[in-house]
Amino acid sequence: MTIHEMLQQVALFSSGRYRREKDVSSLEIPLPDGRRQVIYGRIGVVRGEKAGILSTYVGECGPGVDFPRLLSINASLRYSRIALLEGEMIGLIAFFEPAATSIRECAPILQEMAAVADELERAASGRDER
Repeated sequence: MTIHEMLQQVALFSSGRYRREKDVSSLEIPLPDGRRQVIYGRIGVVRGEKAGILSTYVGECGPGVDFPRLLSINASLRYSRIALLEGEMIGLIAFFEPAATSIRECAPILQEMAAVADELERAASGRDER
């Protein structure tokens, strides 16, 4: 199963909204209070091997960012990590082997990413960024 097929299947089971543009799929996951989180999926190369890469955005990296707190949160995450994406955006990222990962194994990764990203957005700005 490709990463695109996997995200599409998760959308069907989660009432999420799936879209694909070229080599990047997106899954919009509905959250409480009418909020949502968009997770992007693509195939990339990590340490010379193909990997599924999932990412979601939290907000811009600015002077008020509490990096020690973010590192502390990183230590408690099971599947994903807080990272700088595209240079100036804080987000979450997760890697997995698509050929060896089932929908059942992928769902908790997506759930963690959506919940943590939304919590960070609420704490930083209160806005629903993406």
